[in-house]
Amino acid sequence: MPASEPSRHWQIQKHLQILNEDSPTAFAQLSEIALPHLVTFLQHEFRQIETHLQETAAIDSLLTYHAAPQKFDPDKLTLFAYLRMAARHDLLNAIDRSNRQRRPLLDIDEPAIQNQLITEPNSDTDHLLLDQWLGDDDSTNETMLHQFEATLDTTDRQLFLLMLNGVRETAPYAEIMQLELLPVSEQRREVKRAKDRLTKKLTRFANRQKT
Repeated sequence: MPASEPSRHWQIQKHLQILNEDSPTAFAQLSEIALPHLVTFLQHEFRQIETHLQETAAIDSLLTYHAAPQKFDPDKLTLFAYLRMAARHDLLNAIDRSNRQRRPLLDIDEPAIQNQLITEPNSDTDHLLLDQWLGDDDSTNETMLHQFEATLDTTDRQLFLLMLNGVRETAPYAEIMQLELLPVSEQRREVKRAKDRLTKKLTRFANRQKT
């Protein structure tokens, strides 16, 4: 598990110093504590991912925050929770890019590839609800998604974050679910089943929030 984070008071103080540019050393002080915290967090959440990707995601999340600290709302969550969420998103995007780079270019005119495209499950339905909520500027929906994420176990949380990031390829999901040794057709079937289950679970959660 990641090391315990500093007090909420300390986090707010550093955030305000960075936001208002009151202290030239505030970001360095934050990074000194937050960077190892984030790396440890990512190593715990993504045990099979290369260390350099974890470290890069942790650094990127800090730099992104530093570039636009006004996007962080201390009334909703702690700064370290915000950074962990950002680092996790950055790492998932890095995993997706890495998988894309390793995947060979395919000739879509090849009959075998055409057959695969035809039989690939249509994920548009899976993402319709998420796309609708993510496209809405209502902060209530964003809060609800974060609350739903908090109810999930580690594996489902990683799958859900892939869905939030719009990842549609099977490989990243299969890696999290440890399905790499299965035939591709079975990977697709199991991944679609997991995404359908999460989508239905999210729908029930959202309906309960409205009542």
